[in-house]
Amino acid sequence: MSGKRTLSEKEKRYAKLAQALGLLFGVLILMDFLLISFWFTWSDWTVVLIFSLLFIVPAYLANAGMVFAGGGNPIDGGKTLKDGRRLFGDHKTWNGLIKGPLYFGIPISIGIFLLFFFLWPSIGPAFQAAINADLYEFYTDLSVYEYYFVGGSFPIGFLSLLIRITLCAYGAALGDLFGSCLKRRLNVASGGFFPIIDQLDFAIFAIIFTSLPALFFPDLFRIPDINIIIFLFILTPSVTIIGNNVGYLIGVKEVPW
Repeated sequence: MSGKRTLSEKEKRYAKLAQALGLLFGVLILMDFLLISFWFTWSDWTVVLIFSLLFIVPAYLANAGMVFAGGGNPIDGGKTLKDGRRLFGDHKTWNGLIKGPLYFGIPISIGIFLLFFFLWPSIGPAFQAAINADLYEFYTDLSVYEYYFVGGSFPIGFLSLLIRITLCAYGAALGDLFGSCLKRRLNVASGGFFPIIDQLDFAIFAIIFTSLPALFFPDLFRIPDINIIIFLFILTPSVTIIGNNVGYLIGVKEVPW
């Protein structure tokens, strides 16, 4: 677990830029709401928000969990590549890669979805009533709601949900690792400021990994539609920036990015 440290003047400027980016993405969320509300309805945007969070929550939890579960031996063993730079760096450890998803992303997500599983007999009819009342223009099939809330019809739907959670959590972990490797190749120091990529690498890999089963089992898995992907690309940097700042304030991250 990393300890909080005092920032240099340069790092303070980076921190302010990160906060400005967070504000920018907050504005983009507002614009996304206005556009979807204009083209469809505000209810459709609310569903986009809900589906996006249900889809990505294992990745968010795994990404945060890697900070708490990290420490120990680095994955690259301290070795460098031909460019003279580390493959990943000291901060990318086997503990973080394995235990972040295993101890945080997967079990907490399962707990959340188990709650929805027990609530679905009440939630499902409520959404169906809203669909029948024409409150939604884009999401008018209850099976889409069932997929994101509980994975689909029990028991096979719940099994697909467990697979989805696992792929999302470990996809996020590998995406974070890829981002670290990219930073080393571009000569960005471990823990250095790397805007946008630092905030989206884990989410991009989580989306890719979670979508792969849909190519082979389209009856059990879904690829998130463009509305969800766009929203996640806007929401994730904001959430990540806030999370990193909180992590720095409580002393589990060295820097607030």
